[in-house]
Amino acid sequence: MFVDPTIPLHFMQKSNDYLISTIIILIASIILLIVALLGIYSVAKEARKALIASFCLLLIIVVAEVAAGVWGYINRDKLDVHIRTYVQKIVREDYDVDENVRNLFDTIQSKMYCCGALSPMDWTKGQVLYMGIKNSPSIYNIPQSCCRPGVSPKECATATHLEVGSNPDSNIIYDRGCYTLIMTKLADNICTIMIVGGIILAVQVLGLLLGLILSCSMNRS
Repeated sequence: MFVDPTIPLHFMQKSNDYLISTIIILIASIILLIVALLGIYSVAKEARKALIASFCLLLIIVVAEVAAGVWGYINRDKLDVHIRTYVQKIVREDYDVDENVRNLFDTIQSKMYCCGALSPMDWTKGQVLYMGIKNSPSIYNIPQSCCRPGVSPKECATATHLEVGSNPDSNIIYDRGCYTLIMTKLADNICTIMIVGGIILAVQVLGLLLGLILSCSMNRS
């Protein structure tokens, strides 16, 4: 799921948050490139002003990263609520009316082996919202992306077309919600994310220290 190229595309087409995040990452990358170029130039030409500019830009990035990490830790419970609310909104409101969201969530369900937000029964709630305009209000449909691998198309079509109140066949339909699996994936990878982030931060702090040492040596000379 996390490396599938279609998922970022659908997020970008639907979510302003994803677009904003992409812009922030792009700006940070450009700043890091400028820092690197200024550092190389300052060492090659012994230009102290360029070294100071490089140091200041790198310091801004380090402070921003630390602040973002602290903010994320403090608001980790809000992230849980936000993800749950967002996934439930997809199932209840967006799936039937937005093709990009539908393709995105079908990809998530088929590749993460999950169905609905909290369970397959979430698709009943999504269907109830449109009972007034449905020809068969006693019937609800589960996306066929919820079917397990190896299930025949005929079995899948039958198992995903159910009467309201009946439970899906767990031998054919995934019985775990996608929200639960998304949070499990995040929890499983949080240590890796923290280690990688810590290494990057340590390298940047080392760069700050080297910048100070070079600046002092240039000042003495």
